[in-house]
Amino acid sequence: MKDFSILKFLDKFANLFYRLGVDYQTMRRIVQIKLIMDQRRVPTIMRNNNSSEGKNSFTSSLLMYGFIGLFIGMLMLPTFPLFYKMNIVLGMIIFMVMATMISDFSAVLLDIKDKNILLPRPIDSRTISTAKIIHIVIYLFTITITISGPALLAGLLMYGIIFAIIFLIELVLICCFVVFFTSILYLFVLWFFDGEKLKDIINYFQILLSVFMLISYQFIGRIFDLSRITITFRPEWWHFLVPTTWFAAPFTLLIEHSFTEYFAALSLLGVVIPALTTILYILLVIPYFEGKLQKLNNNSAGSRQGADVKEKLHRAAARLVCFNRTESAFYLFTQNMLANERKLKLKLYPNLAFAMVMPFIMLSSFFRYRMSFTEIISEISNSKYYFALYMTVAFLSMTTTMLNTSEKFGGAWIYRTLPIQSPIPILKGALKGFIIKFLLPVYFFTGLIFIFLCGFKIMPDIILIFLNMLILILITFKLNHKELPFYKDFQSTPDGSKVGILFLSLLLCGVFAVIHLLIKSLTFGVEINIIASLTLIAVLWHLSFKITWKDIMKGSI
Repeated sequence: MKDFSILKFLDKFANLFYRLGVDYQTMRRIVQIKLIMDQRRVPTIMRNNNSSEGKNSFTSSLLMYGFIGLFIGMLMLPTFPLFYKMNIVLGMIIFMVMATMISDFSAVLLDIKDKNILLPRPIDSRTISTAKIIHIVIYLFTITITISGPALLAGLLMYGIIFAIIFLIELVLICCFVVFFTSILYLFVLWFFDGEKLKDIINYFQILLSVFMLISYQFIGRIFDLSRITITFRPEWWHFLVPTTWFAAPFTLLIEHSFTEYFAALSLLGVVIPALTTILYILLVIPYFEGKLQKLNNNSAGSRQGADVKEKLHRAAARLVCFNRTESAFYLFTQNMLANERKLKLKLYPNLAFAMVMPFIMLSSFFRYRMSFTEIISEISNSKYYFALYMTVAFLSMTTTMLNTSEKFGGAWIYRTLPIQSPIPILKGALKGFIIKFLLPVYFFTGLIFIFLCGFKIMPDIILIFLNMLILILITFKLNHKELPFYKDFQSTPDGSKVGILFLSLLLCGVFAVIHLLIKSLTFGVEINIIASLTLIAVLWHLSFKITWKDIMKGSI
């Protein structure tokens, strides 16, 4: 079994653990197994990377965290006062560490299997709890140092060894603070809700972390624009409620020698509050937390009344868009599966969010010029910037390839037993359910923002772009292997032909955008294009669903 350097370091303190009543050798073996399992678990930051399979995913994820840390370290370079810089740097570190704790390390904080498996054996609860705490400390130390390392190095070179010492102490205090509030969040949810609600919240944080990673790449090249910003600062009472000010104040106090009561009070809070939260965590949170964790086994449904209303709305929508009972049944089946598939949402939601925000990331170019907000809005409304919606269309049209994956793929045998003469209703219902549940809300929300910015005059363009998206979806569906919904595992080997189809989809999206732009200059050009697109959709819909069970058997079951 693989040994770890950190465990060899812990061996030097074995006698201390024995004096505390901990069976050190047993604790060491438990921690060793936990660290090995960490390497096998695919972190959130790597879950969209198929190449991570079969490798040390944890080590690969550290490279990704280091890349984000490099981005955070760049924030040390502009010539701002330290209080401003450290508020931003430490705020990003706190966010990343807390999001990582919630998204990837929840399995440790919420683990109830250890005691169920180990307590019946001759292992006392103190040894198990100590192993859990040591595991948390090792994980937090590794992730925090990886994320904050570039900022620490930049600060060391710019401000000297005193900065590095303060920074390392602050990181310890931040980790104590993060562990306490992460546990409080879990405890609060478990106090009022069951385990399913907590799992949903963890899933949302995983999605948030993935979205943050995707969006942060877009701003790395623009980070040095911060050097042009003129910052003014005036102390306010509410600054004492912002944790980043507590941790940023000591740098101003001890490095820039700004000895004021304001920074001294903030620095004191930065030491006292993490210390108090650590004591509260050990004395109060852990005992109650361990008891509440049993609710993780409670997966009771939520409000029956709310569920009934939602079900009625889904059935009404199914009757509206589906033309027979089988198609309607699989429309509802798809909607239910998509609502409950946490892994699918974890892979899908970042792409949907990226499709939503990518057009607006490009808006940041307007803020590089010294224009007022009114001038920016006027500039956007008088331009054809709404063509950026084609970027949303490109990302949305590619998400339909995920419809065949599921964490519950083992239940795909049910398709063999169904008395259905044709797979067409299954595929139609699934595709309609996917489009209406995910793609339609994202597109129209993004389109409404552009209508707000550019006015109702672009309404025909918004409709045309949506129709072009449907064409791309149908072309993608037509060219892909015919596969039943939710039949395949996420770890299945990716089909190389899909890469070519996705590139073709992107190319066609660009072609549609160019045609749209050219025909815009003609009288009623957009309206004519809408009619042509509707006709093409009708033809593609007819051709795409000429499918038999033999076609399905070639690639599915």
